Amino acid sequence: MKRRHFFKTSTLASGGFLISAYLPFSCNEQVLETESWEPNFYVRIDPDNTITFICSRTELGQGTSVGLAMIVADELGMDFENLKTEFADGAIERYGDLQDTGGSNGLRMLWEPLRKAIATAREIFIVAAAQKWQLDPSDCFSENGFVYHNSSERKASYASLITLAKDLPAPFDIKLKDPSDYKYIGKRLIGERTRIIAEGKNPYSINVKLPNMLYAAVARCPTWNGNLIDFDDSKARSFPGVVDVIEVTAVEIQPDDFKGGVRSGVAVLASNTWAALEAKKLLEIQWDLGNLSRKSDTDVKEELLAQLEEPRTVTPEKRDIHNLFNRYSKGHEATYFSAYQTTTCMEPLNATAYHMGHKIEIWVGSQAPGMFRERISELTGLPEAAITIHNLPSGGGFGRRFHADYVEEAVLISEKVRKPVKLTWSREDTITTSKYHPYCVDHWEAAFNPTGEVMAIAYKGTIGSTNAYRPNPYALPMVHYNYVAEKGDRLLPRASWRSVFAHPWALGLECFIDELAHLAKKDPIAYRIELLDKAEVVEQVMEPWVGDNLYPKKLKETLEIVREKSNWGQVSEGIFQGVSGISYNTSYCSQVIDLSVEDGKVKVHKVTAVLNCGRVINPSQVESQIAGGIIWGLSAALKTQLTVVDGQVQQTNFDSYDLLRMNETPEIEVHLVDSNDEPSGAGEPGVPGVAPALLNAIFAATGERIRQIPIVKSSTYSIA
Repeated sequence: MKRRHFFKTSTLASGGFLISAYLPFSCNEQVLETESWEPNFYVRIDPDNTITFICSRTELGQGTSVGLAMIVADELGMDFENLKTEFADGAIERYGDLQDTGGSNGLRMLWEPLRKAIATAREIFIVAAAQKWQLDPSDCFSENGFVYHNSSERKASYASLITLAKDLPAPFDIKLKDPSDYKYIGKRLIGERTRIIAEGKNPYSINVKLPNMLYAAVARCPTWNGNLIDFDDSKARSFPGVVDVIEVTAVEIQPDDFKGGVRSGVAVLASNTWAALEAKKLLEIQWDLGNLSRKSDTDVKEELLAQLEEPRTVTPEKRDIHNLFNRYSKGHEATYFSAYQTTTCMEPLNATAYHMGHKIEIWVGSQAPGMFRERISELTGLPEAAITIHNLPSGGGFGRRFHADYVEEAVLISEKVRKPVKLTWSREDTITTSKYHPYCVDHWEAAFNPTGEVMAIAYKGTIGSTNAYRPNPYALPMVHYNYVAEKGDRLLPRASWRSVFAHPWALGLECFIDELAHLAKKDPIAYRIELLDKAEVVEQVMEPWVGDNLYPKKLKETLEIVREKSNWGQVSEGIFQGVSGISYNTSYCSQVIDLSVEDGKVKVHKVTAVLNCGRVINPSQVESQIAGGIIWGLSAALKTQLTVVDGQVQQTNFDSYDLLRMNETPEIEVHLVDSNDEPSGAGEPGVPGVAPALLNAIFAATGERIRQIPIVKSSTYSIA
């Protein structure tokens, strides 16, 4: 949040610090003197001086809540070990889009507004103590949840100052902590949340239990837009523990993909999850599979390839580059393919809903609880004020928990029975009847002058807009032609997937740049650095999810460091290397993969990664996120994919949707660039560069260009 926006939307009223509803700096409720006090939406002080951080972001295992708690502890002036953490209910009126957790923005978007909110609370307590002692506030400071006098032994807990503090106006000038005074930011800390997870005490949504609760499992139509014809539930009803069997009516997908999309199906309600899941198998169902029952993934591939042959169209702002591109000879082109993928969170999708007719209460792990609340209001016709979303930690999200369909199902089922209902998706559900990362076909082409120098590049494919992924950092003019897409209904509904479209975009761009480097007979890293050195800063539209310009020199620096750290070009005999460098939102990540190829078997020995994500809040968490992203990307690049025949996904569980195993995981080495810039993301930048680095290394080893992932499904190679 920019400083001008902060002050524009703040106001002094009734002697307290009140902020407009969109910006989460203060509660708008009357605070009772005898109770706990929330000076803003992010912190609560109890009468016993227990201080609780109210986290607006979702904790998905990525450690965002710990990083934010470190910021709160530093800015408030308290002991990090004593800071408690709770998770905020969904509330757009409080948090706006600062509750959405995705796009690697969990820390970046809150860095400034959170510090200002907490620093304001700290200053109010200091003023309160100074008034109590009849001293100048500049003679006081805060630490460990107390305000101290500089030159005496006086001290006062925050709790003891509530009566005075709550009636004080906020200061006009908010002084943020100087980085030299940070006690926690930049340190390797695990925090309360990590310990709770390690002890098996984390309150995941799948563990919710309520009085009189029923447990639900849904048999969904195996094709996306099919419908239920009829069903026989006699065998299911006779299964021990089954309470009821009801129809689930389809809900049409909404234009933005995040809302709606409930498949037609049949729900089994039981006294426990196991009974519901087992009885579901006994249902005898007749489906109308619809028009998608005649379509497979091979049809999608052919359809997209055919569109690549159609005449190119270009938007007016790209016409000059289009003309430049056409002025020169077309010397090299390549098409890249990436398969359908699904998101297999370790905690399956689940939600507990209690539709009481006049109000709804929901317990869920959601990446967008405010949006979910808005969606349930649209779905049921109840006002948002009648809907409560208790947002709980979840065992992974990766974009899938941005989509509201699983919560909609739980609400619709509960509406029919007027009881609390916990809906759990099985592993098979999350693979066969979910939403997916789409099949991508992406074509790249280069135009050369008579001396063989690349003058411009062109893209046409399945990616329509790349603003969020900061598409081209290189000093090469690029024309982006209108994208290609499936005709009519999509074969599979679309969902977010870790790194989203940056994954296929980087696959094409970084492989294509590598191919151009070899055509120019130049070292691939040196070629990239040369192009980045000539590139200028690209000004971006300052939208919340991007928020900063594209700085090619930052990417160049990561390449220079990864060249050194990976011993580029100086590895053992039989080891070959491939490189990639990507920008994702406001982070920059370069990777080098070391591998060997013997008798058609590919073995990845090591991945060296360098990340510039601005100021690092917690180095251990950032390193873990990059390593996790690399493993995620390697799975997709090496072997995981979904195939679709007659509209139905063929994979069902981890035996057929084969993720990277521990014995296949290489050594991973992560280096972080020291930076004083604002923090940016780490959850997704590790993913997009993996596949191109892998394919570039295979080329270095074999001289063969593979342009489709995963390689074990698209080539003669297998994993060693």
